[in-house]
Amino acid sequence: MKRFALSIDLDPLRCYYQLYGLAGESGKLDPVLTTAVPRLCDLAERLRVRGTIFAVGDSLGRPEHAGALGAAVAAGHELACHSFSHPYDLSRLAAGRADEEIVRGLEACERISGTRPSGFRAPGYLLGPVLLGRLERLGLGYDSSMLPSPLYQAAKAAARLGLWAAGRESAAVLGDPREAFGPGRPYRPDPVRPWRRGAATLWELPLSRVAGLPLTGGLLALAGAKAASALGRLAARADWVQLELHGVDLLDIATDGLDPALGVQPDLRIRWQTKARAIEAFVARLLRSHQAIRLDQAPGI
Repeated sequence: MKRFALSIDLDPLRCYYQLYGLAGESGKLDPVLTTAVPRLCDLAERLRVRGTIFAVGDSLGRPEHAGALGAAVAAGHELACHSFSHPYDLSRLAAGRADEEIVRGLEACERISGTRPSGFRAPGYLLGPVLLGRLERLGLGYDSSMLPSPLYQAAKAAARLGLWAAGRESAAVLGDPREAFGPGRPYRPDPVRPWRRGAATLWELPLSRVAGLPLTGGLLALAGAKAASALGRLAARADWVQLELHGVDLLDIATDGLDPALGVQPDLRIRWQTKARAIEAFVARLLRSHQAIRLDQAPGI
């Protein structure tokens, strides 16, 4: 059976300032939580799908943020862990700090959903040689960090170089290039070499690519609804398809009053309604051939 999974990363706006070497903060209330999450839930309801939301633990302390995520969980979405503070260099941290990031992130999610998350996604999609072993010891059922796209890794390296040339420091980290060549379907990974099949107790549920490009909301937004539907036909050839959205995929600078400096993220210059139509066109096309599941419903989990 062909399966389709929708996952949503709720990277706070501060992550985008860090990513592009910008000065600024998102403020006390983050629209990624207060505005984008309700829009994402409405979009999922129209499509009749339920997704997996990867939350950053330190953004869940405010009642308004917790309330938005609690409503998403009540609507049937899975809540999974995206670390506690989203350090892009998580895969390089000392053992104690890395463990703290994972455990505190899990605890923050559990306070919202009432159940311990079974899934994890590493910031920057990078696992390195030790993170999977830590997730195993904590008893998680799956990881969903691997992004098998050499084009993405090359683009990230080029972007870092461009920012450096412009005198700005990006928080993005370049990992082992072999992580860009992992399997495209769910597999039991090697804990030390996560890009290879192995005997881990947990599953790796990789993100997908289409035409070599990461299958993300940003790609669909830049493509537009018509091209997104065509990408859906192309993606439908695979048995396993995971579309990754970010909270900012349903925000835009003009509508939501975001800092214009964030326009360095191209899709934030596109109206969120336009982006939503592209996402709907892609998913609607894929649902003709694929069963929609949450990540914790993947076979073997």
